[in-house]
Amino acid sequence: MSDQPASKPSRKATIALVLASLSLVLSLVSCGFVAVAGLEDFDDSLQSPPQPASASEVETFAHVTFPPGTVFLSAAQSNGLETYLSARFRIPREALDTFLTDGDFAAGLTPGLRAVSKQDDVGGGNSWHPETAVRVSGLDEETPGPNGTYRRLLVDLDAEDTVTVYLRASQP
Repeated sequence: MSDQPASKPSRKATIALVLASLSLVLSLVSCGFVAVAGLEDFDDSLQSPPQPASASEVETFAHVTFPPGTVFLSAAQSNGLETYLSARFRIPREALDTFLTDGDFAAGLTPGLRAVSKQDDVGGGNSWHPETAVRVSGLDEETPGPNGTYRRLLVDLDAEDTVTVYLRASQP
């Protein structure tokens, strides 16, 4: 050990350290801003325009099976960095449990949950109105289902004999 007092850093070294620290802080702030701005301004140009989807395409992509008596109302999909699909169909009320079981959903229906909204309609148009349903149950898979597909449902329970199902599926 030396009995000599520690020497003070030179003025140039102090200025260099301050500038380096300031540069680091500005870089971190800038990277955080770009990341947050990127989440808000997703570039839809990387997605294909919405295309109509058939009942068999919905069954294949969303890993569901339509029960007998299903009335297929509308469906559309868009491909790109992710694939999005929305579908609306009506099934007999007594077939709902079978539809859910056959679909091997990772979650059960939750009364009152509105897991699908107007913004989930891939194709646009005037036939997608999940917000008009009064009595609903919903399902939102927190983890991907078959083949990495995320699925959400809103089940409109307003009619006596049938339920209208709004399905949203996506795959990264």
